[in-house]
Amino acid sequence: MDSGVIIEIIGAIAGLLYVYLEIVQKRSMWIVGGISALIYVTVFLDSGLYAASILQVCFLLMSIYGWILWGKSGEESDSEKVKRLGRKKMIFSILASTLLYVIVTFFLVNYSSDPMPYVDSLIAVLSLLATYWVTGKHAENWIVWIINNAIAIYLYASQGLYPTVLLYTAYLIAALIGYRHWRKIAGYLH
Repeated sequence: MDSGVIIEIIGAIAGLLYVYLEIVQKRSMWIVGGISALIYVTVFLDSGLYAASILQVCFLLMSIYGWILWGKSGEESDSEKVKRLGRKKMIFSILASTLLYVIVTFFLVNYSSDPMPYVDSLIAVLSLLATYWVTGKHAENWIVWIINNAIAIYLYASQGLYPTVLLYTAYLIAALIGYRHWRKIAGYLH
């Protein structure tokens, strides 16, 4: 088996562990997510998916931020973790994400050999938006992950990254489960 595929599989396993820890709201998810991000920087660089690779660096930074932010609330308790996303935060972050999408897409189209710059950029920006909402413990993050993961499956399949396709299929299923679980904890479901 090719060493690149082995590295990709290890990254996928770390990614699966991360999403499980996210669903059950364990602070250790940020460490595992950081490890997965480090691995996937190389996987995506080798595939020419530059926005996806840069996204992994952002995930690493967000892992540090999430670790710090989640540590401020003390002991992990489901009921105090999940919050509703406020209208202002939602509007601001969606507008900022739209602007970021335009900027990233411009650079990928004009200055890279990215095979699918529009889709790669969309996945990168949606992932950043969802991760930002995760750091605030907002259940709505899962909606963005559901959309993002469906698009990512298409992109990674088109690039022959099959262990990553399996990972994002699992992410899609986990996002559906996570959304229901977090909404239930927050009292959205009765």
